[in-house]
Amino acid sequence: MVLGKDDKDVKVMPLNNSTVSRRMDKMSEYIERQLVEKLKTGKILVHLNESTLRDSEAVLITCVRYVDKGDFAEEMLFCKSVESTTTLREMYNKLKMRT
Repeated sequence: MVLGKDDKDVKVMPLNNSTVSRRMDKMSEYIERQLVEKLKTGKILVHLNESTLRDSEAVLITCVRYVDKGDFAEEMLFCKSVESTTTLREMYNKLKMRT
């Protein structure tokens, strides 16, 4: 039962692409705000990893590790394409652009 409605009533509710997209954007913003608040409370470790996809596209994957309620936690912050070389300077510039 969802919002007092029977499951079959919910299944027939029409959802267009813009509604789904808007809801996903709002959920994403909410999760990002939660993570930012958690990261403000303590020390963090940022982990950068360069990886190559099947089509030889290089990507920068950035994760953060932190302590949450006494346990270690890890979240992916972002994944960005690297257009040219995968030098340390380019990786740093990608990270700098996100802040």
